Amino acid sequence: MSKWRQRRLEEVVQLKRGFDLAARDRRPGTFPVVGSAGVSGWHDEGPVPGPALVLGRAGASMGVASYYETERYWPLNTALFVEDFKGNDPRFVFHLFQALDLTGFNSGSVQPMLNRNYIRNVIVRIPDVGEQRNISIVIKALHDKIAVNDRITVTVDDLASTLLEGILTSDPDTTSVSLGDIATVNQRKISPVAGGRLRYIDISSVSVGNVDWPEVGSWDEAPGRARRGVSPGDTIWSTVRPNRKSFAIILDDDPQLVVSTGFAVLSPAKVGSAFLYEVTKRDEFVQYLENVAEGSAYPAVRAERFDKAIVPLPSPERLQNFESIAMPLRQRAHAAAVESRSLAALRDTLLPKLMSGQIRVRDAEKVVEGAV
Repeated sequence: MSKWRQRRLEEVVQLKRGFDLAARDRRPGTFPVVGSAGVSGWHDEGPVPGPALVLGRAGASMGVASYYETERYWPLNTALFVEDFKGNDPRFVFHLFQALDLTGFNSGSVQPMLNRNYIRNVIVRIPDVGEQRNISIVIKALHDKIAVNDRITVTVDDLASTLLEGILTSDPDTTSVSLGDIATVNQRKISPVAGGRLRYIDISSVSVGNVDWPEVGSWDEAPGRARRGVSPGDTIWSTVRPNRKSFAIILDDDPQLVVSTGFAVLSPAKVGSAFLYEVTKRDEFVQYLENVAEGSAYPAVRAERFDKAIVPLPSPERLQNFESIAMPLRQRAHAAAVESRSLAALRDTLLPKLMSGQIRVRDAEKVVEGAV
């Protein structure tokens, strides 16, 4: 088994602050522009060779590591980047930073700020580079499988969207109806259960077509907004800031699932779940929500506005044809997402044990082989 040695962080990597790049100076290109919040665009210059490993410098992203396989890139001054891995495996170094808690190394008086000079003497434990690479290979196998599942979701989204648009433009019997004619809004209200358990989805956990799956928690500690019931096949749409497109289709049959009152829960009545979800993803629907949102600082859409939204409705035959194709695709994407949840949990369990030497690579490999 490889011997692990203690090293100061400056002996493992050389960190440097990123470079300024004003928006007016950016030119379209193939090199990612990477800051504390991740990739923010592309440029025709990449002053730093990849792979890219950056650390957020300020605010909530302070000390948060990001890693990108790229030939060259432009690190922004909102981040620190690894200029020299000093012979260590880049992916291992990324995982090393993931395991480090750098929040205590704040050099800012007003805003939390990470300074490379403050963390250079942090003590870390690392094995030889061969063992580093073996650890990286094990974790990468999980990452790669999750990436495959992510591509399945993207492909399904593209196929379903293309299929619906093709039907709407070719079906002469397509009509326009109110959403309330084909779906119900906020059909179920949930009451707290003292001492009970729930799986609560809030607005911050939902992005475009995606839910960061929550852990089961206690009703006694649940927020007052945990009141919306949701069933398999429902679509949830954030009523606040609709321009952010925080929506998703719910396909999990989980009786503990509860969503925030900040969502409109759309339940199919005269159409299938796949059609309801797809028709409320369209740009025209999003534009409608933006137009009827009330409030300047925190624009929100009242539930009755969802009812009155005008949506296209194809003929029954075309509608059935769409559902027979799109719903199995949605189920396939959902299965991939569920698998990714398990793989991510396995990764999060194995990673700290591998990074501390508590588990041997050969044992971790057996676990990963059984999972992927």
